[in-house]
Amino acid sequence: MFKKNSLWSVTIALMLVLLVAAGCGGSNSNTPAAETGEPAQQTGAEASANAAGGNSEGEAETQKMTHSMGETEVPLNPEKVVVLDNGALDNLLALGVTPVGAPSIIAVEDGFASYLKGTEGITNIGTVEQPSLETIASLKPDVIIGIKDTQEAIYEQLSQIAPTVFTEVGGAEWEQNLAVHASITSKEEEGKKLLENLDKKIEELKSKVGDAINSTEVSLLRPRKDRVSVYLKPGFTGGVAEKIGLKRPAKQDRDDDFNFNVTEEQIADLDGDVIILFGRESEQDYFNDKIKTNPLWQTLKAVKNDRVYSADWEVWLSGHGIQAVNLMIDDLAEYLAAK
Repeated sequence: MFKKNSLWSVTIALMLVLLVAAGCGGSNSNTPAAETGEPAQQTGAEASANAAGGNSEGEAETQKMTHSMGETEVPLNPEKVVVLDNGALDNLLALGVTPVGAPSIIAVEDGFASYLKGTEGITNIGTVEQPSLETIASLKPDVIIGIKDTQEAIYEQLSQIAPTVFTEVGGAEWEQNLAVHASITSKEEEGKKLLENLDKKIEELKSKVGDAINSTEVSLLRPRKDRVSVYLKPGFTGGVAEKIGLKRPAKQDRDDDFNFNVTEEQIADLDGDVIILFGRESEQDYFNDKIKTNPLWQTLKAVKNDRVYSADWEVWLSGHGIQAVNLMIDDLAEYLAAK
């Protein structure tokens, strides 16, 4: 049997339980929204994180990019971008984005492509063929942009440093790559404007040179150490020519490969109304010694009419970006208008 004091203690305890239960049934800002049926109130930290595209844990908002190596989640509005080829460097600078790291085309001591402006302060991370993983990691990038055909072997290592997106290199890919680069850096509108301006520039070229755009056969040649490579539609240079609508010699009007090779025995295959050469300085000896000195070279239409032009190889061969394409159009305006 309970004593009086014990019964009184139990009664007080029961009353406290009832009071607490009654309090919980009322309005309470700490009650989960799922229980009250009302929207949850964000804390200041939560509101700030969500406004920035993240969450209360500070996780950045991302987007899924489908690319040549699969799918990768990359942060929106990345602040620190490393690029592994000249085309990406060209495009990002045109979009108004300065990467924290980029490669030289051939040798580190060469620096970046001379036609590009605004490269001051960018860390040189090696070359396109041999980027330095250690240097890239030291930059702590938010995202890395590379190219499959050159850097596929180190994709997994790059992905361990930061989310990595690979593009392709070739014919129309330069245009698609600009769209990818614009998407990664949240510069889609700027990318669209660059392409719109390019289309206008092509129309201005056609207006300036008139029928020459359709009637002049243009031969695209890269002198090399032991041969001459003739560039076709699937390559960058040939792809730009295709977009502009240039007429190509019959033997070069092909899309079955990036290029085909010619030695001194097939000099006739190099001919066109206009010949554009875009070889590197270090690879000129064979062309000068074996091609230009051959009597067959003098029989070519472009040679006889003095319409052989040497173009900047950084632009025509290794540009791969929207700025390079614009400069190619400037050159063509000169080459096609000349008689």
